[in-house]
Amino acid sequence: MSSRLVAGSVFRAGTVVWADFGATNGREQSGHRPAIVFVSDDFVDVVHEFTILIPCTRTDRGWNNHILLTGQTGLVTPTFAMTEQPRTIRTSRIERVLGRVDSTCLEIISRWMQVWLPEPARAH
Repeated sequence: MSSRLVAGSVFRAGTVVWADFGATNGREQSGHRPAIVFVSDDFVDVVHEFTILIPCTRTDRGWNNHILLTGQTGLVTPTFAMTEQPRTIRTSRIERVLGRVDSTCLEIISRWMQVWLPEPARAH
């Protein structure tokens, strides 16, 4: 998938984009960087102005939850999804589409995203 402008685009899970995360606080990922779209089709059908992104880094920290992107990502250097830092941003902050991760990579990212969520409440 070639780089392109994204005005009016619909973003699906696994799409690799270049986004502007803007100013942040502390160790939050900021500035212009690659990211993975991580939303369900139901989210896309309901929410049009926002999307959920997982920011990426080229720094290999050796952390298990930093997932090496595989597939036709459009990136030339090894890049890692930082699953501990999902962010909801306006879709207008997405500058271009770079490519897609493959299904195996998206599945691994999905498993890590589940790790961060609380277990469902159990009936007593």
